[in-house]
Amino acid sequence: MLNNPNVELLKNDDQRIIYVLDTNVLLHDPSAIFRFDEHIVLISLLAIEEIDAKKNDPGIGYNARDISNKLEQLIDRTEILEQGILIPNGKKGTLFFISGLLSKNFPAELSLSYKDNAMLSQIIGLKEKYSNRSFILVTKDRNLRIKAQALGIDSEDYLHDKISEEYLSSFFQPLKQIMLEEDEINKIFKSKNEGEWTVQYRKKWQLNENEGVALFDPSNNLFGLGLRKTDRLRYHDYFSTKVLDTYPKVLNQEQFQYNFEQAVCMAQALDDDIRIQIIIGRAGTGKTHIAMAAALEKVFKERRYDSIKLIKPIVTKSRLGEDIGFLPGSVKRKLIPKMRPFIDKLRQFTNTNDTEEGWKKLLDSGVIEMMNLADVRGADLANSFVIFDEAQNANPFQMRTLGTRLGEDTKLIVLGDPTQIDSIYLDKYSNALINLYENSLKNPTSFIAHICLVQMVRSHTSKWFEETMKRPEQH
Repeated sequence: MLNNPNVELLKNDDQRIIYVLDTNVLLHDPSAIFRFDEHIVLISLLAIEEIDAKKNDPGIGYNARDISNKLEQLIDRTEILEQGILIPNGKKGTLFFISGLLSKNFPAELSLSYKDNAMLSQIIGLKEKYSNRSFILVTKDRNLRIKAQALGIDSEDYLHDKISEEYLSSFFQPLKQIMLEEDEINKIFKSKNEGEWTVQYRKKWQLNENEGVALFDPSNNLFGLGLRKTDRLRYHDYFSTKVLDTYPKVLNQEQFQYNFEQAVCMAQALDDDIRIQIIIGRAGTGKTHIAMAAALEKVFKERRYDSIKLIKPIVTKSRLGEDIGFLPGSVKRKLIPKMRPFIDKLRQFTNTNDTEEGWKKLLDSGVIEMMNLADVRGADLANSFVIFDEAQNANPFQMRTLGTRLGEDTKLIVLGDPTQIDSIYLDKYSNALINLYENSLKNPTSFIAHICLVQMVRSHTSKWFEETMKRPEQH
């Protein structure tokens, strides 16, 4: 432990970088300590106190307990703690805990009773003691990074699960278009069985598994859609594609003739071979509408699943976590205000105008259940159609927790807009939605599909606001 000024633990000839991890990094990714290769990782005991305070938090309590377990396991197999803990990451990294070492030169106007300030004072104290070493504070708190830089401390965001701006902007691109020759088109319709209307997939098309494309003939006329199915391209008729009698919607006929993305989204949502669908789209593009329509059709019309589970992260102003508060009433009633988009769609699809009776009956029946993301661990998701909304406000570990609850008879649709982040410790480059999407590209499989909806279809007024009133960057 780095608290004895007479012990030279950080040798002057050691050129490894020293990373100091903030609490929010450990709670965001309990495996963060293993991500820094051969370098040195420092964790303040102040961070351990904050982690302990979060162990019963309904949102991130599991992460807090997980990092505590990992640290305890490392400590248990270390004989002399003061000499550092070998990090078993294959790179011989070293972990130290730090306490004390507060700098006497820390600005007096910054109260040390605030743990962030105390940690900054510790880092300055380390820099004073080991002046030839490189220290970097790693935190997901932007203001803490600013404060650190102002005090002469190098700082950076946690980048392990972060993507680039260029990569993010590539999401919001229209569907690819492919021209097929007449002989290929004729081959598609040889079979009398619509399920066998396919054509040989070509590598030059560069499609991901279950990716959709718009199909055109040599005269540049639209004749359908295609979904890649391993070595085949399955045909879908654009004009008959619908979900719960809802067809693809085009708001601006002068700008768009078709909404290929919505049509592909509907086809994927109703495809029983696709068990995980990722829908990315800005507000008003139809994400929730299509997901809810597909769920209702699969559960109530086709009887393919027994129930619908509606899940979303409930973000509060809590510094490190989330909860649904201490309001009176059941969890279901507490969640209703947070689930308003779902409720609105339920009322719309059930064609009920009489107060709230229609959707209330569906909720009270138990066939449709609203859940806080924090309650997913231990939940029974068997034979369910699961909709996870606003996934951009969850972290990748929470996404993994939900994913590991899925059975072979479960379908999951993940919705979100990476530009609308409400959690103060996430951003559009690092969240559950983007992390899942990226992993689906790196590890493709036949049961995962993704689509980005690009056309605003809610209204001309909402389209104007979306395009002109840019959402401010988070601070």
